[in-house]
Amino acid sequence: MATPIKPLVLVCSTPVSGHIIPMRTIAKDLVARGYDVCFVTGSGYRQYVETIGASFVPVQGYGDFHDLRARELDPDWLTFEKTLEGPGHFIHDLVHIFCKSLPSQYEALQRALKLLNDKHPGRPVIVLTESLNFAALPIKFGAPGIRPAGTIAIGLNPVLLTSIDHPPFGLGLPPDSSPEGQERNKLANETQKQVFSLAQSAYGEALMSVGAREPDIFLLDALYVLPDRFVQMCTPSAEYPRSDAPKTLRWAGGYPKAVRDLNPTRPSWWDEITSNTTKKIVFVCQGTVCPDFNQLVVPTMTAFKDRSDIIVVVALAKEGATLPADVSVPSNCKVVDYIPYDELLPYCDVFITTGGYGSYQRALKNGTPLVVAATTEEKPETAMRAEFIGVAVNLRTSFPSVKQLQEAVDEVLSNKKYKTKAAEIQAEIATFDPVGVIVDNIEDLAGRSV
Repeated sequence: MATPIKPLVLVCSTPVSGHIIPMRTIAKDLVARGYDVCFVTGSGYRQYVETIGASFVPVQGYGDFHDLRARELDPDWLTFEKTLEGPGHFIHDLVHIFCKSLPSQYEALQRALKLLNDKHPGRPVIVLTESLNFAALPIKFGAPGIRPAGTIAIGLNPVLLTSIDHPPFGLGLPPDSSPEGQERNKLANETQKQVFSLAQSAYGEALMSVGAREPDIFLLDALYVLPDRFVQMCTPSAEYPRSDAPKTLRWAGGYPKAVRDLNPTRPSWWDEITSNTTKKIVFVCQGTVCPDFNQLVVPTMTAFKDRSDIIVVVALAKEGATLPADVSVPSNCKVVDYIPYDELLPYCDVFITTGGYGSYQRALKNGTPLVVAATTEEKPETAMRAEFIGVAVNLRTSFPSVKQLQEAVDEVLSNKKYKTKAAEIQAEIATFDPVGVIVDNIEDLAGRSV
């Protein structure tokens, strides 16, 4: 009996590290499972994508940026960004990175669909986007062009969806499903639509510019209810409970394990970490969006420089990155430019982070409790989720003091509840096959289209 031909998979990602790295990891796993994968993103990532065996179609125009060079698209970007926190920062990013990129993303998606249809006539194509890549949304609002057999969005952020059970996204507040809380949430969610009116307008303008009709759904909700499936890359217990979740929502358990393409050269101090049995390992990384090491890295090194019972490991989040020449590295600190979280976190007792969702999910996957310092973008929402489920101390600031860091780390190290809860969720995550969940949804949609 002939083996059934697998559907084609078309992956679309915003060209920012926190989005493209996990989408590439998913694509790499799909290729290993025998799928033909085409990847659409910024042209600067061609080699990065093609090395996993996927074909590549570049975005052209506004959406063709590379990681933090997105800020070069708007001359006022840095001026505004330095003054924005919470919802203001997130709205700014929605407008300038995501909404304004939609027309060029849609054009690239249509080019890719045509190439695939010409090369593989009659073979179903499933589009796989990350949650804040809007390339496939115009299709749902009647834009002209080729229709895929199905669309799946991958949730790489805290769930943005409005709910009667929690306050609006962006405020960093915990859920409240009591009758009184639901009434407050309902009113606050209506107010949120006014607060996000600038992003909603930019979204509508972008859609209509490619021939789609004006959207009649709130932008943040549209991301979840318009795709045929929305696969959130976490376990249900790592998110807020929702009594009104849409039927499109699925849970993948967490991020798939990231593996380096080549055998890495380990730091000279690596064995000191992996064979350690007496000291606590405190890991700190600011991620790729926070280039000011005075925000978290330097205060952490200062906070624990005199602690003989602690080893501080600093990752600078980018290969080739270095600390400024005037930064003194204490003797109990180990610095590395880049290392995948999954390689280091199994040895760590605490992970200090700015609250990126990938950092949060990697910590849960490895059973590592956290200290989170976050006030910008969507990060306060990640911080509150980590606090709410009991795996983190939430500092509620982007620039913690040395004393705040000392007290937070000592709290996590001395109070077993954080590690216990992290280990509990780690065990839950281990029952999932994240890419397997995505595959099940790909095959379901492809079979439905035949």
